[in-house]
Amino acid sequence: MKVLFIGTAWRRGIARLAFIATALLIAVPQARSQFGGTCGCPVIVSDPQIYGRQAEQLTQETRIANLAAQNTTTGDSGLWQSQLGFLNGLGSTMTQSGGLCYASPNAAQQFKADFPGTAPPPINAAQHMQQLAALTLGTLGGALGVAQQQAAHFQFEDQQLAALEARNAGVTGRLQAAQVTNEILLAQTQQLQLLRQLLITLINAETVYQGARLNSDVQGVTQASQFLNAGGSAP
Repeated sequence: MKVLFIGTAWRRGIARLAFIATALLIAVPQARSQFGGTCGCPVIVSDPQIYGRQAEQLTQETRIANLAAQNTTTGDSGLWQSQLGFLNGLGSTMTQSGGLCYASPNAAQQFKADFPGTAPPPINAAQHMQQLAALTLGTLGGALGVAQQQAAHFQFEDQQLAALEARNAGVTGRLQAAQVTNEILLAQTQQLQLLRQLLITLINAETVYQGARLNSDVQGVTQASQFLNAGGSAP
């Protein structure tokens, strides 16, 4: 009986020790990156380079924010000015010189009336020819006046180009660069308008000149034919 009692007590003691050891293992905290110092105190290990990397990252983010602000900053638009008044003034120059101008609402009807071609010459043919000569000379003189005004406009255009160059030199972002580019394209479009106006003026002057010349030839032939049909003799 004594042997059995001692064995049972021994087994119970072992069970208690196992339970206590398990509890101690569960209660042990997780190990951290610490090492004992000279005094036995825990020392936390850190990486000094991490601060440098954080500073570089912050610098990069600041640079990106600054670039975003520059690329969305406006201020390089508004140089364009309408030149419609100047173009209309060029058209009025031919009218004021006594010529037949394309800007007149009834220019085509007036051309047909002044240069009838094969129509019988009027009774006051000599006076009519003088009027047509004055009209033709007025048109050619007006075309010359248009060319002079366009030549005088070069100074304004040069100032406009200088302003565009100044804006281009001061561009700091993509939006400003795009706005300067748009202003340059608008300036080029205005140059095309001036070229079209010169071409229209040339067509206008050439049409009146050739119309007067052809009308004079036809009228001369018509008058000679009427004279011969009336019994006259050729010289």
